Amino acid sequence: MEVGVTMADAPVYSPTGKVISKTANWMRKCNVKIYAHTKDVSNASSDASTYAQQFAKPNEGDVVMDVSSLRCTFDIKRFALMGYPNTALIKIYNLNVPTENSIIAEGYRVTVDAGYPDLYGRIFDGTIIFPTRWKENGTDYVLEILAIDGDDFLTDTYCTFNYTRKQTIRSVVETMAKQGGIDLDPNVSAALDKTLTKGGVVNGAPKNILNDIAKSINGTWYIDSGKLYVFAYSDDVSKLPFGLEAVELSEKTGLIGTPQQNGQGVNARSLLNPKMVPYSLAHISNDKIIQQLPTFASYSQPPSQVYPLDPQGIYRIITVNFIGDTRGGEGSPWYSDINTVYQSGDIIQTMENLFGTIN
Repeated sequence: MEVGVTMADAPVYSPTGKVISKTANWMRKCNVKIYAHTKDVSNASSDASTYAQQFAKPNEGDVVMDVSSLRCTFDIKRFALMGYPNTALIKIYNLNVPTENSIIAEGYRVTVDAGYPDLYGRIFDGTIIFPTRWKENGTDYVLEILAIDGDDFLTDTYCTFNYTRKQTIRSVVETMAKQGGIDLDPNVSAALDKTLTKGGVVNGAPKNILNDIAKSINGTWYIDSGKLYVFAYSDDVSKLPFGLEAVELSEKTGLIGTPQQNGQGVNARSLLNPKMVPYSLAHISNDKIIQQLPTFASYSQPPSQVYPLDPQGIYRIITVNFIGDTRGGEGSPWYSDINTVYQSGDIIQTMENLFGTIN
């Protein structure tokens, strides 16, 4: 709810992703696939970044290796924060030697789908950055993969083009996305329809240019699942990609432990839920949340500010951490940890400053 908006004018949210306890099947389900080239990627240019971009693209004859039958663990972090790429650390146990060598030499993409039979979906799709092999506990061989979502756009793309007077900011963002080979979410902020008062040149890394654009519209940008999102903080909530639907978090839908209020929102843990993605909404009943107490630093400093809980129990997910082990046995992790912020005022900006970004 925006500052100055009365409760009577506040949006009415609807819960989604509910799992009814009578029909819930809490049997873990996971699918891990590795994409690898079967032919050498040619590099006509001596530019290392050009080769990295080419290596990350699919080619005819590539193979897809499903390693889901083996033990896999994953630690996946997804962010709705400027400059923070989604990352995945995936371990695959006891691969056969030819498959392992193929992944190390030619693997370029990894996807992870996880959840439960009644609640299942993709939680990561990214570029393999670094694979390494080692031995655990003297018995098991482990292939560990570090992957990043949108890495080629964030680190390897360099944009250069002209724009003219009366072009929109949207057209500039669209050109950058096209040059970087990334999809632009069609629901980008209406603030990008503002026309430019003079022409100019775009020359540099997209992330630096997007930071400047985000400042100009008082908003943010991020990449998730290979798609670029750009929002203004003043955008109509109902027009954002996830609209007014909120994932219901309760004991019946997998909530674990007690959610904890932090300075900007609420932290919570649940059974792994692929519907909880960056910038989506979660509904947590306020009577389940431990509220934060103010702290007193010294006589010369005021007490820390503690915001009231959202009257509707609706919170915006800013970070989500998926942790899982497909063969770890009873008690092994299969969680979604979320960090959320409130839906009012400049809280999201405060959250970004907390994480070290400047807006």
